[in-house]
Amino acid sequence: MKFSYKVLIFFLAVMMIISCSKDNTPVPPDTSNNLIYFYDRKENGNLQVYSYDGTVEKNLVNDATYDYWWIKVSPDKTKFLCYRSPKNAGLNSYTVSDLMVFNIDGSNGHVIVAKGTYGWELQAHAKWSPDGTQILGTAKCKDPLINDMVSRGRLVVFNADGTSPKIISKFLYDLADPAWSPDGKNVTYVGLSDLNDPTNTEKAEIFQATLNPVTQLMENQVRLTFDDKYCYDPCWSPDGEWIAYSKGAFINLIFTQDHDIYKCKPDGSADVLVLHDGKVNGVPTWTPDGNRLLFHVIGYFTPPPFSLYSCSANGNDKKEILATTGVERTTVSAILK
Repeated sequence: MKFSYKVLIFFLAVMMIISCSKDNTPVPPDTSNNLIYFYDRKENGNLQVYSYDGTVEKNLVNDATYDYWWIKVSPDKTKFLCYRSPKNAGLNSYTVSDLMVFNIDGSNGHVIVAKGTYGWELQAHAKWSPDGTQILGTAKCKDPLINDMVSRGRLVVFNADGTSPKIISKFLYDLADPAWSPDGKNVTYVGLSDLNDPTNTEKAEIFQATLNPVTQLMENQVRLTFDDKYCYDPCWSPDGEWIAYSKGAFINLIFTQDHDIYKCKPDGSADVLVLHDGKVNGVPTWTPDGNRLLFHVIGYFTPPPFSLYSCSANGNDKKEILATTGVERTTVSAILK
């Protein structure tokens, strides 16, 4: 395998089709009514965009010709990003996806970065800057400015309308899963701890770097995690004090167990287990007040595939947001009502 980012995508795809049912202890419902959740929902084969106000689910995008996924609400709560790919391409179909923006009610959807634009062989992990003027993401592409004509997973920043892209990672190896710090001064991402073993996903670790405000290039890398497990999907807390992420040995994906939620300090001074319950808990994100984490849980029976849950920032008080039999929901985020 010559492209380690491709391996990360492969393992993430594997995660999307497995279940975890080691601990079937009943989980109480999340009765919080001060949030509106945004997520992709799959029913009858199609991924579409939904919101949930704690009482009623609302279909925001309903287009049977495409899948819509990876929903990210803008900081001003007026819009959301999502990827669009051909029907049945499904989650993580990065090589065939367009990046879109919709109004928060699902209207006025339009493509801002079409498939193949800028010579990108895939695009992934788009997230708003804290002020909503830019988007951070991953692109598989070449970088002629450093005379690197090998396609790699690179971190890119572009305007909120999809224009003026810039590669911010000037490295000769692959990166993935970027996330802004709340002040926009730092970027967290997934990289490999051993460049001599680039196809070993167990070497995927969380890193952090400053983003030079003048050059918009990453500088001063700091490695935050040190283990032999696959670390992925970092997300900063609103106060910038913690970075939540998922972690688990790849072998545990095969045995459908123990992909846990952790949080680490941005300076690498702490790495704390938040939630271990035997299940595959993925793509954590913080509530706006930073008190809880939202995530999806993978299972086939208890819960059904890709159900939405929350827990406190310390990992206790796990609650079910939505877990309807036969309906898949993923990549949840939330805003205050």
